[in-house]
Amino acid sequence: MNNIADPSIVHSCTSCQMCAAVCPKGAITIRLDGDGFYRPYIENSLCIDCGLCKKVCYKYDEEVEQTSLLELDDMPLYAASVRDKALLNEVTSGGIADILAKQLIQEGYQCIGVAYDNKEDVAFHAVASNAKETDIFRGSKYIQSFTFPAFKELVQHCLHQRYAVFGTPCQIYAISRYLSFRKLREKFVLVDLYCHGCPSIYAWQKYIEEVKSIIQKPRIDAVSFRDKVKGWGNFYVVVVQGVKAFISSPRKDEFYELFFSDQILNVACADCKLRSTMAYADIRLGDFWGKKYAMNIEGVSAVSLNTKRGRALFESILDRIEYQEHLYRDFLPYQSYGRIYQPNEVIRRKLLDSLSDRNLPLSSTIRILHRSQNPRQKAKRYIKYLFYYFPPKLVAAIRRLVS
Repeated sequence: MNNIADPSIVHSCTSCQMCAAVCPKGAITIRLDGDGFYRPYIENSLCIDCGLCKKVCYKYDEEVEQTSLLELDDMPLYAASVRDKALLNEVTSGGIADILAKQLIQEGYQCIGVAYDNKEDVAFHAVASNAKETDIFRGSKYIQSFTFPAFKELVQHCLHQRYAVFGTPCQIYAISRYLSFRKLREKFVLVDLYCHGCPSIYAWQKYIEEVKSIIQKPRIDAVSFRDKVKGWGNFYVVVVQGVKAFISSPRKDEFYELFFSDQILNVACADCKLRSTMAYADIRLGDFWGKKYAMNIEGVSAVSLNTKRGRALFESILDRIEYQEHLYRDFLPYQSYGRIYQPNEVIRRKLLDSLSDRNLPLSSTIRILHRSQNPRQKAKRYIKYLFYYFPPKLVAAIRRLVS
């Protein structure tokens, strides 16, 4: 693998960080680049040219397995939610990831999932050894996760310990490649996500710093990236510190406005093939968006069962969930599966430069985005602002009519 200064790596790196985990000499370190994305940096003097990093790197794979529509028909798709209403209220969608993690612990796996560090305001992958420890994985995190320590532990102990890993398609791809190379894939359970992409972490860092200023606290106790304070399907950020709480307004949430503009995502996210294949995970999870559950305000997960191992795992939790099988045509049109984003490179550069400038508030970046929008995009933004004055169920009904 070349040094990160090579533009081809900068533009194609998904930053799954598995390259650093498999390096036997510690020649690869993971750091944030100038745009707010984790990147591998290579110490050439330590590299022994063993090629392990290339074996797990998406950039070097010209034969990524694709999943055809015909193959999807053979992979069951379910809408599901946990029966425990208290748990359902605590999680982002239908709570299936939480139930699966605890079932896997019971079956003797170590679980690797994403947690949030309230001190550093970053997401990171952690290893859970018991059911209670998996609680930190609850809730979606809409930023890149620092995976290296957890993935390194997997590499070091994979011969003698079984792991179940939850992550983005690029992270699960890299782990699947490594385990297949080691002929260990059958011992592990891999669960990935219906992924939209990862934004610059600088957008989140500025956002959370401004929230701290609003609640007048230097740090937070907890954050929910997509709280159900006004029902499932609405993007409310809730930040808690002691008795103080901040609840964002989706009418004017700067973080999500930037995120869904698709202008500040990792470059590799624009045409990611891994977002649109089921070939590397046993199960794929997401939110079951679409007309069918538009009026649901409690939360519904989408569960794609890609392998026999995934189907067996799903069957083991049926007594704790409500579920219904669906066709992919009822679901995929509302996901990023198969999509290619086309960000405007000039606008993207201005946005990322603004985010990386610590002297500029997040509102400056938003103004750049708004000035770049065409009349149709501006009209859509104003309509969206208007919608959020309505009650959640009325908004859901409107979505159902127009979707």
